[in-house]
Amino acid sequence: MPSNASPLTLCGMADPARVVRNTCSFVVGRLLEIRVAAGYHAVQDVDEMIGMIVDQVSRVPEHQKFVIAADWRKVTVMPQDTAERAREMLTRSNPRLLKSSILIDPSHATTGLQVVRLVEEAENANRRHFTDAAQQIAWLSDVLTAQELQRLRAFLASS
Repeated sequence: MPSNASPLTLCGMADPARVVRNTCSFVVGRLLEIRVAAGYHAVQDVDEMIGMIVDQVSRVPEHQKFVIAADWRKVTVMPQDTAERAREMLTRSNPRLLKSSILIDPSHATTGLQVVRLVEEAENANRRHFTDAAQQIAWLSDVLTAQELQRLRAFLASS
């Protein structure tokens, strides 16, 4: 085995940097970007996202409010236990959260229905789902700075 070969390469997988992952980070200002590129296939996937969110929010000064823009366009129908854990994640209310939005793929009708149900069950007037990025951007725009708004557009266009 070559000393520089990764286990993923040896298994026939591409470069580890190209492995699809779920991500969560503040890139510009108070905008927390969440990309669920790998989906939520198991409770562990949701728990990992919860951990990432907690980690990122813990780095923000306690007096600072923030905004979430989540890209769930790659999410497919979740198993029941995973959907339940996602509902619990969405139900958690953080008083520092100004608005939270989830963008879903309109061509995934069943997934869309599942996400709509999860958002409704979370009972948070400051959290919405969208099937159109322009509508998501418009809804968040009143609480974002010009730089955050520019970054939001780039984030949603990069998927």
